[in-house]
Amino acid sequence: MNHATLLPAPEQVLPHRDSALLLDRILLADDQQLVALCEVGQWHTPYDGVDGHLAAWVGPEMMAQAVAAFAGCRRLRQGRPAADIGLLLGVRDYVAHRDEFVAGDEVRVHVVCSSEDEDGRGVFDCLLSIGEQTAASGTLTVFQPERAGFIQLLVEPA
Repeated sequence: MNHATLLPAPEQVLPHRDSALLLDRILLADDQQLVALCEVGQWHTPYDGVDGHLAAWVGPEMMAQAVAAFAGCRRLRQGRPAADIGLLLGVRDYVAHRDEFVAGDEVRVHVVCSSEDEDGRGVFDCLLSIGEQTAASGTLTVFQPERAGFIQLLVEPA
């Protein structure tokens, strides 16, 4: 995959399906950032209201899916499978500049990896925008273990 021109569909790099998948297109993916598009009101999700609007509290989920897509795109470039498990450890400084995302809005989701370590922890600066206006921003801390069975080790009794 030439990451400059050929970008995967979100369902190729995310385990989310049907109404749980918020990202409609990946617009840019490289070694430091990912930009995706969320077209509000294109589906009936567990998140949206009767009118197809999304509450501002859904913003961190859009950001988290973009971070997961970033990891999936990176793994594809490395010739590895994309859909490994990842954990959202925390959201810091989330600020929404609106109460909701209105049906018909095209929300651009931009995530930039500001730091990561060899154990799979990462910090991402995230921005949601509609047109030229910032709709929300925040910082996500994530963890993607190298071994898929890692999470099972945490939940199984010894």
